[in-house]
Amino acid sequence: MARPPKKTNGNSNGQTRTLETPQAVNAAIKSVCDILRRSNCAGALQYVPELTWLLFLRILDEQEQREAENAEIVDSDFTPSLQEPYR
Repeated sequence: MARPPKKTNGNSNGQTRTLETPQAVNAAIKSVCDILRRSNCAGALQYVPELTWLLFLRILDEQEQREAENAEIVDSDFTPSLQEPYR
């Protein structure tokens, strides 16, 4: 079975890469923490809530993509949790 093409991480058209291994997840989290730390945060306690929210939204987005694909397969309606412009 052919694999779907990998999406690139953070390119200009808004696509993101699927994190398939624990090492990839760790690297992505470290990268996000580095960016959040650069905003003159005194410590991790200041940026961990933002990191948690970003991870939650990422998981929600991936789950809703799967649900939308399944709804399309069975010719059903799908309404995402977050509508534009907040999505």
